[in-house]
Amino acid sequence: MRFILAPLRHKASFGFLYIANFVFAFHIFFTTYFNSSFLGARGLTEGDVSDMYLFGSLISLGALIAFPRVLRLLGAYRSILILSFFQALTLICLSIPAFAPFTFVFFVYYITSFPLIVFLLDVFLENLTQKEGRTGEIRGAFLTTTNTALVIAPLFAGALLTNYPFEALYALAAALLLPFTLIMYFSFRHFRDPHYEEIHIKSVLAEAKANRDVRNIYMLHFLLRIFFAFMVIYTPLYLHNVVGFSFEDIGMLLAIMLLPFALFELPLGKIADAYTGEKEILFVGFAILALSTALLSFITSSAFIVWAIVLFITRVGASAVEIMTESYFFKHIDGDDSDNIAIFRLTRPAGYVAAALLGALSLSIVEFRYLFIILALCMLIGLIITPLLRDSCSRRDRERETLLHNKTIAR
Repeated sequence: MRFILAPLRHKASFGFLYIANFVFAFHIFFTTYFNSSFLGARGLTEGDVSDMYLFGSLISLGALIAFPRVLRLLGAYRSILILSFFQALTLICLSIPAFAPFTFVFFVYYITSFPLIVFLLDVFLENLTQKEGRTGEIRGAFLTTTNTALVIAPLFAGALLTNYPFEALYALAAALLLPFTLIMYFSFRHFRDPHYEEIHIKSVLAEAKANRDVRNIYMLHFLLRIFFAFMVIYTPLYLHNVVGFSFEDIGMLLAIMLLPFALFELPLGKIADAYTGEKEILFVGFAILALSTALLSFITSSAFIVWAIVLFITRVGASAVEIMTESYFFKHIDGDDSDNIAIFRLTRPAGYVAAALLGALSLSIVEFRYLFIILALCMLIGLIITPLLRDSCSRRDRERETLLHNKTIAR
């Protein structure tokens, strides 16, 4: 009976983790693309917004580096419950106008804590993943749950802002953490923690220097994180303050723009696993990403359909890059490799640091509209690095190698 129930529990754990991931992602993306506008409504300038993201991301970098020590003390299960509680409390404080003078403190904690929860969800997922040959498929499904929330959440948020103030977004985001916390509490009480190694930056840098593929996949994912952070900080401000779209229109634009993440990542993960490997899709993804991002600077029309199409194309490229970098990386690590997972996840706050610095520097040199050209030039670096990757074997390649091996033995 135990042998029958164990696989069922394993599948159920996958299902609960996917649901929890969807709820958590929805709560994050409900506010993500409106954070800059919210901060502007509370009197912060574009420079102040950049500084806040920069400061919070630097703290997040330090927290992720020290996090394995916390995990050895508390474990992943208790850590995710504690972080969820304090994140909900922080969102409630952001939703109360009387606490506006403390916006800087609460917002910095908010953007510091959620990368830690994302890291923990990766730990849970990696410990459930048994067949490395299905890594692209499994992570594609996981990212699809994330990106389904990514598409839906801004649409609801934009509609909400037509009748309610920004504070309502943060109150609802806090409420969404309740079902997330309950799912994690009841579904992973018996989670067995892997061994969490302390992050040693010098040793990781030495490994990256010695291993070309590790170094290059870090760099490619870092480029993607710069793109995401840059677009989160500056695109809503540009669409509202320069182009003149309402928040309801911005919500619909974001929903259309983000559709490729929900539509393409799962099939692309399966294609990479079965046929091509990641390298070819990565190259095409960066090419689409760079060209379409540059095009944003040359749009003079305020027509909704024009912006929707071009923004959609940018995410076609970004979705390909995201699933390919995730798949390539996680094919080469195990669930207890918290050191490398942490370094990989450091690219998220590091991307915000780089994006805030890049944006602030660019705004001092060029007009707002030309920021997208500078970002596109950065993405072209991906076209230089991608060919340097050693392509991982697809399922078709492994089957061919097995067939040749069997023929050799038969002879």
